[in-house]
Amino acid sequence: MSISSSPLISVIVPIYGIEKYLTKCIESIVSQTYKNLEIILVNDGSPDNSAKICDKYTKADERIKVIHKENGGLVSARKAGLLVASGEYIAYVDGDDWIEPQMYQSLMSLALEYDTDVVIAGHKVELENSAIDIMKNTLPCGLYKDKDLQTKLYTKMLNTGLFSQFGIYSYLWNKLFRKSVIYDAQMCIDNDIFMGEDAACLYPALLNAKSIYITDSTHYHYIQHTNSMVKTRKLDASELSRYNQLFNHLYNQFDKYNHKLLLKPQLKYYMLSLITVRASIYNSMFSNPNELFAYGEIEKGSKVIIYGAGTYGQHLYSRVRNSAEFDIVDWVDIFYEKYRNIGLDVNPIDSVLNKEYDYIVVAYISEKTASIFKDMLIEKGIESNKIAVINHFKNYPIRKLLQKYGLEIK
Repeated sequence: MSISSSPLISVIVPIYGIEKYLTKCIESIVSQTYKNLEIILVNDGSPDNSAKICDKYTKADERIKVIHKENGGLVSARKAGLLVASGEYIAYVDGDDWIEPQMYQSLMSLALEYDTDVVIAGHKVELENSAIDIMKNTLPCGLYKDKDLQTKLYTKMLNTGLFSQFGIYSYLWNKLFRKSVIYDAQMCIDNDIFMGEDAACLYPALLNAKSIYITDSTHYHYIQHTNSMVKTRKLDASELSRYNQLFNHLYNQFDKYNHKLLLKPQLKYYMLSLITVRASIYNSMFSNPNELFAYGEIEKGSKVIIYGAGTYGQHLYSRVRNSAEFDIVDWVDIFYEKYRNIGLDVNPIDSVLNKEYDYIVVAYISEKTASIFKDMLIEKGIESNKIAVINHFKNYPIRKLLQKYGLEIK
């Protein structure tokens, strides 16, 4: 396929405070085997040298455009890029991530072969320059159109039936969109939404599509680094209002479609999975706050080991440590060496065999993943009744749970 005959892809790159990673990101885009690209670098008022890096690349590659704007957040940056995008297809790359050379060749080949509006891929999670996880969508690969969209895709798009297991991951950056499908979905989002910005755009965009193709290719590298990995903040009233804003946005968007009765129950479980990562019981009108509420009957004062140092594990470890409600005996993870390299005090899993504790708390939000690690711990000889996994979604009605966390549920 010649460049002149191949559709133009506008690749939008929002940039703020990531100069350390930006060069690798841009180089990975300009080096794509698919050459018919328009690369839009959106400098969202970055306080570092990102602006200079962007300007340097405009001189080196005529396909690159730069937008310099006042800081307005990720949503406003993506809108700014989309407003000037001239491509038939739209793609996003976060400025601290990178993509493999064949990514857009792979996605565009599928888009053209199946004449589809959206191509959905997986991604790799990278820590310290090596992949620690390969994430693929739960729904089977293949083309979804006509009745299959409603009966096979929309029924499991946000929740497959297991807690925190999405049919389609909410990220924008590992997908290729026909511009006509994503434009309105992106532009109607309030700039103030900064919890779940991707989901606010993605799921309405998918509802606009007449056909969707899912592939198991994983050419996108989602980078976890020190600035993004060390989770210390606790959900406060301001952040809680953002979750309410996200819920209301998606609820109102879903209301426009005939599939709303399929989507709204999924939305509640989706919101619960998001908010569980960030929060203990926020609303004081319901019992006493308990950082391990999601795990059921773990008495305060118990000796616990936190198993898992990913995003949720870091949130949980920080909250439990700061609350002084429980005695943390240890914090362990399979990739402990890599987490140590970014400054986290994490130990190997086998260290638990020599410790005294009441519970090992499995810090994985996904019901499926938590079950896998629980089985692994049992194989190591740990008693099942000493392994705690998230189970609040089984113990309470979903609406009541969301209210407990402080969400203003409809």
